[in-house]
Amino acid sequence: MADNVRVSVYSLEGKRVRKRSEIVKLHLASWNIGSLIGKSIELVKALHRRKISITCIQETKWVGAKTKEIDGYKLWYSGLKRAKNGVGILIRKNLVEQVVKVRCESNRIMSVKVVVSSEIFNIVSVYAPQMGLAEYIKRLF
Repeated sequence: MADNVRVSVYSLEGKRVRKRSEIVKLHLASWNIGSLIGKSIELVKALHRRKISITCIQETKWVGAKTKEIDGYKLWYSGLKRAKNGVGILIRKNLVEQVVKVRCESNRIMSVKVVVSSEIFNIVSVYAPQMGLAEYIKRLF
């Protein structure tokens, strides 16, 4: 999980410019879920318990490049085959409005750009090919 993020905020008071620091807590996680089929509610309950803000998930095994809202989180996911691969990113509802860009590169790579205060975060979810796969698949990745 990530440490606190310190963001500098400037405010004008008359002719003076004052700098104040604001601490925003972001808790990040990455989880190889094995399969998201039938587990989405269970996953979100675990994220609520651990107060996770943003989660990258791998091996979702969901088909398509879509979004879904699940109990206080928004999920972006990308997958080609139901029985293989797939990645996703879950973001807590209070941060969803700060998402400015979502890119689904493939069923193994996706990214989300989030602006928190004045800081930009690029969150990337990647599911690399396993050791036993053919060399051409690894090179293509």
